[in-house]
Amino acid sequence: MKIVCKLFIVVILFLLKGITMIPVIAKYMLSRSFSKINFTFKPLDWQESDFNGSKFGLYLHVPFCRMFCSFCPFYKVLYDEKLKKKYIEGVKREVKLRDLKGNANWLYIGGGTPNLLKAEEIREILVYLREFMELKDVGMEGNPFEFAPEYLEKIGDAGVTKISMGVETFQSDALKAVKRAKANEHLVDKIVDVAQKIGISVNIDLMVGLPKQSLEGCLKDIETIANIGPDQVTIYPYLMIPGVMADPGADPLNMFKTIESAWDVLKENGYKRDSIWVFAKSNRIYDSAKDELVCDYFGLGPAAFSTLGNIQTVNPPIELYLHTLKNGKRLAFYTQLDENAKAWRAFAHELYKLQLDPEVCDKLPLSVKIVLQILRATGYVKGFNVTNKGRYLVHEITKTAIETLPFPLNKPNRIKNISEYEEILKKVKLQDA
Repeated sequence: MKIVCKLFIVVILFLLKGITMIPVIAKYMLSRSFSKINFTFKPLDWQESDFNGSKFGLYLHVPFCRMFCSFCPFYKVLYDEKLKKKYIEGVKREVKLRDLKGNANWLYIGGGTPNLLKAEEIREILVYLREFMELKDVGMEGNPFEFAPEYLEKIGDAGVTKISMGVETFQSDALKAVKRAKANEHLVDKIVDVAQKIGISVNIDLMVGLPKQSLEGCLKDIETIANIGPDQVTIYPYLMIPGVMADPGADPLNMFKTIESAWDVLKENGYKRDSIWVFAKSNRIYDSAKDELVCDYFGLGPAAFSTLGNIQTVNPPIELYLHTLKNGKRLAFYTQLDENAKAWRAFAHELYKLQLDPEVCDKLPLSVKIVLQILRATGYVKGFNVTNKGRYLVHEITKTAIETLPFPLNKPNRIKNISEYEEILKKVKLQDA
């Protein structure tokens, strides 16, 4: 009854305010479903009782950075050689304790800056993982400055099939504003050339809306990258997530318009649109966000997320992560997603792709189906395809979904027993001091 009443209110608002209310309403309903997700920090079993060893992915979080970019909200620590060695041994021990076996459809190595690990260390981890499971597809993020030709050859031999580089922009003022070193056109071109010759596909990340970044300059960046010719280009709007330490340089609408103009450039250079922000020349898509939204996957390393059915867990920060592995007693953040949150998550994923799967839509609850029908009636969706008009809606929904995800380490208000967690963390830090 409550759902019906809420939907009635939505319909009335739509009739009163017209189609301009649709993005606002959709964003509200999505963020509201995510805002109810809270975690409890608690002891957990290492092995997942409902895990059957099929149709799963892996995410490995490498938290090390040499410096912290102010636009990055993800968990990271300053690079330290001794800590890195402890981390590698910790990851291997976690793999053994969690007893993950079977065929992993994909592995994403993210961060942080994963290629601060030596190529030999990447190989060491992959070899160890293959003692327990098969790896079909291995993607790895990295800083352009660390992807030397020899490094690329070694990780390619180790089984890495695709890489993603965070170039962000070639505009010097914008990079200085977010404390990021500039990767020049020649360096990026060389990396793409070497990687493609040895069979590694390349994604390049660009950002729109950075502080002191001109939108005209963004389009020049796109033209430069299109001429270099990576396998994929991903263009992100500036995302306001707790942990981000700088204000955006453009409003959401102008960010969207710039991405759409960039699409016109990329289309002329042979790229196809895979989703709202991803443009590719091949089918080997590097898009961890898309896979993680709908697939059971296991996170390895500090601050890594895992999702199995309705259960979501997050590993603790590196000090506590290593402590739990040393003692053999797992502590992690735990939550159980309700069906409403899962439904909105699935719907957001379908919109993100710009092409909705009829089978997925058929299984959505009535509340979400009604919203889909409203989107069709107002021209945002035609059949199972997002229209040109609907892309701004999807842009805003995707942005909202990411900005409202419940990261417990940078959103402490999402931890129910925050005092208990902080006390445990404090004790561990004192022991290691």
